[in-house]
Amino acid sequence: MSRSYVVFVVLGVVLGALVAPFAYDAATATGGTVAVVPLEGAIDGQSAAGVSAMLAEARQNPSIDAVVIVSNSGGGGAAASEELYLQAKRTAAAKPLVASVDATAASGAYYTIAPADAVYVKPASVVGSVGVLATLPQELEPNDVVGTTGPNKLSGGDEREFLYVLESLHRAFVGAVIAQRGERLQLSRAELEQARVYSGGQAVEVGLADDIGGREAAIREAARRANLDTYEVRVLRPDNGTVRFVSRANYVASAAPDRALVSSSYLLGDGTGGPVFLTLAPMYAGAVEPAAVEAREVAAPSRPAAGNGSTGSASAGNATGNATGGGADGPPAALSPAPAGATGVSDGAR
Repeated sequence: MSRSYVVFVVLGVVLGALVAPFAYDAATATGGTVAVVPLEGAIDGQSAAGVSAMLAEARQNPSIDAVVIVSNSGGGGAAASEELYLQAKRTAAAKPLVASVDATAASGAYYTIAPADAVYVKPASVVGSVGVLATLPQELEPNDVVGTTGPNKLSGGDEREFLYVLESLHRAFVGAVIAQRGERLQLSRAELEQARVYSGGQAVEVGLADDIGGREAAIREAARRANLDTYEVRVLRPDNGTVRFVSRANYVASAAPDRALVSSSYLLGDGTGGPVFLTLAPMYAGAVEPAAVEAREVAAPSRPAAGNGSTGSASAGNATGNATGGGADGPPAALSPAPAGATGVSDGAR
């Protein structure tokens, strides 16, 4: 082989390596657009507002053809998680929606991605924890400072009624997962209600996820479902403040430009200020004073006698105040009417 021929071959390889990235960009910039929406950190009102805005933008923007939610969250507030579930459900009805689980999609974060057409996980991902926890209300006694107009206005009801509210939220969450996963779910309702956490591989086996793969696999699947041969990827990241993490694993895995690691007391509180309803993975609730939260397995109590002066009822994802969880886009939940006196805790659809 002549020296000139060798030089020509080497130059051809080098030039090909330099040109290829530009050729790839040009090829992928013409077909369509897949939007990536990060779901990161503790789910609270601030983060839910940001993610909701990005999902609304993705489904309403005609230049976006499919959406991928990338989850790196262990959950958070119950009402905020319900709002994200409803937003994801609306998005899935409008365009192909695929989820990619980075480090975690547990509790409220899994609630959010349940409507996805497909869920991709890594082997080391943490998935599941389908359940609700709450700090228990403190007993209050009538006093000379606060007046009341009804027997339950001061307390909101007795402990049995509070636990019914907690159980109604739980049933709505479980019902939503069953409805969205359908025949793909290999767990019975009783098994799902155990609120276990699974590795990515286990999640695929039990039907909480569909396949092993990272965000690139999820993006390709979203593009396939949108019938895109070529596409560009657009990351929609809300600019609405610091992303708060109660998990160091999620914090380390995050690419959020402004993030902070906080104690779980940010979500659970310090035992004062009334009950807090959370869809939060249990491993993130450990760094708080034991007196602040009491873990308790609950079941819906029997209906108490009527006539206690209160007519409110609990609902997850339903603004009408009934406990069926039905409606056009509310989380489905097979639940008998709430007992008189059970107070509503979530506004659901907005």
